[in-house]
Amino acid sequence: MDKLTLPSIGLIVLAVFPGLVSLQMYRLLMPARPLEWKDALLQGLFYSIINFVLLAPLVVFLGDLSHLDRHPLTYWSALGGVLLVGPILWPFLLRLLFRWKWLQSRIHLPYPTAWDYFFESRDPAFLLIRLKDGKSLGGYWGPGSFAGSFPNDGDIYLEAVYSLKEDGTFGAPIDGTRGALIRKDQYTCIELFGVPISEDTDGKK
Repeated sequence: MDKLTLPSIGLIVLAVFPGLVSLQMYRLLMPARPLEWKDALLQGLFYSIINFVLLAPLVVFLGDLSHLDRHPLTYWSALGGVLLVGPILWPFLLRLLFRWKWLQSRIHLPYPTAWDYFFESRDPAFLLIRLKDGKSLGGYWGPGSFAGSFPNDGDIYLEAVYSLKEDGTFGAPIDGTRGALIRKDQYTCIELFGVPISEDTDGKK
C-alpha cells in the first residue's frame, strides 16, 4: 500500500473536520452518550457528507480554484462557511426540530435518559424531592437551576427552596434561600409540578 502523502492526509482531515465540529457542538447543546474515537471519526465523516450536500452550491464554488484568484474574499468566506459556520449551525437547527411538538409525537427523540429529556427542555417546575431519610424537600427549578446530564445525571441544583405545608403542598419560599444542592444518592424519587401563571419567572411569589 502506498504511503499517505501530505495532500491526501489534508483531504482526509477536511473530509472529517466539519462533521466533528457538528458532533462537538451537538454534545454541547444536547446530552449524549460518550463516543469512542473510532466511532467519532466515522460519524464525523457521515455528518461531513450531509454538510457538503446541504451546502452543495458553496462546495461547487470552492471546487473551481480559479475563484481563489478572481474572488479571494468570497472564496475564503465560502470555505469558512463550509468548514465551520454550517457545521456549527446545523446542531442548533436540529435542537429546534427536536422541540417541535409535531416531530416529538412522531419520532423517538435521542435523549439517553428520561432525566435528560425533562431537564434539557428547561421548562420551569416545582420539584418535590423524597429524601432517603424520610423527609421531603420542595424547590423551584428555573433558569438559574442546573441538573447534571448523562452520564453524570442525578445531581441537581434548585435555585430556591420552598417550605412544605402539612398536606405536602408548597408554601412560601424560605427566607434568604439561595437554593439547594442534592446528590443522586440522597433521594429516592422526584415529583414534578407545574408553575402557576401567577408565579414570577424566578420562582418567587
